Amino acid sequence: MCPEFEREERQLKNSLAPQEMYPSTRQADPERTVKTFHRSAAGNEEPLPEDLRTPETLQRTMDYLVNVVIAGDQELKSCHGFVRDRTRSIRQDFTIQNIRDQTTVAVCERIARFHIVSLHILCGNKDFAEHQDMEQLRNTLKTLIELYDDHRKAHIACTNEAEFYAYYIVSHLRDPDAKRVAERLPKHIFVAPVVQQALKLHMLSEANVVTTRRDPGTQWAAQNLAVQFFRAVAAPDTPPLLACLAEYYFPNIRRAALKAMCDAFPYQEGKEYPVEEFAEMLAFDSVDQVREFCALFNVSVNQNGVKVVGHLLPMGQLLSLLLLGH
Repeated sequence: MCPEFEREERQLKNSLAPQEMYPSTRQADPERTVKTFHRSAAGNEEPLPEDLRTPETLQRTMDYLVNVVIAGDQELKSCHGFVRDRTRSIRQDFTIQNIRDQTTVAVCERIARFHIVSLHILCGNKDFAEHQDMEQLRNTLKTLIELYDDHRKAHIACTNEAEFYAYYIVSHLRDPDAKRVAERLPKHIFVAPVVQQALKLHMLSEANVVTTRRDPGTQWAAQNLAVQFFRAVAAPDTPPLLACLAEYYFPNIRRAALKAMCDAFPYQEGKEYPVEEFAEMLAFDSVDQVREFCALFNVSVNQNGVKVVGHLLPMGQLLSLLLLGH
């Protein structure tokens, strides 16, 4: 799973991960050491042929990461960074060798699922950089789409094609390119229930306010049917991993919905919006989450409910308050 030279080099540089060493030692375990991701940069030498892993080895490496590393830390707290780097290395070896067979498809599908699960399990963890995992997920899905196109031209069926096109659509909510990709799909993929549900989520997440040059901030536009969006995510028609992926966009959709409510609802003292109903409407798990969320936007929550009144602070002012600690 790791070239001998790299293993020895990393041993000398003390750059081995805890998952790669013999227990209670600093010595590399050849059976557990996995090749790291190497960034492309000027001056870097091309990898030697003997340092590139075969498709069979890459698949075995992925099996090891899932069945041993992740299985031993299902909350992903200590192994996530390790697995993310090593899966990037796996994709890199496939790309360098231009291997585009069924093995590549199967391994990339498992990598994409890993990133989706990570986005769900580690959401809210202060040490977790969501945007990095989303970036790697989108890169993996882009590779899969290219692989599916190649296999379709060769008249080779890919069993999970509809599932991963659905992930691509939901990973690009409010991005018109996702619709264009869907429009070019073969009919049997386009009409698949999972793709149709992904398109439904995409439609429900779109803004219904047309912005102008004076108001370019689409992230502040009112969401179209935000409540229906959250209900669709929770519906039985939405597969679990698709719902986990949609969760990445919850903060933006909630923020825009709150903005619309503050602009539209007339406020009367003693007639605040019921906090329990607010939590159910925007899919919060608890009243405390509602309080924390509203506090970010200077919206008060009292014993009667949420004071949806006035205008939210501009994002620049909100960031300044957070950075200054006021």
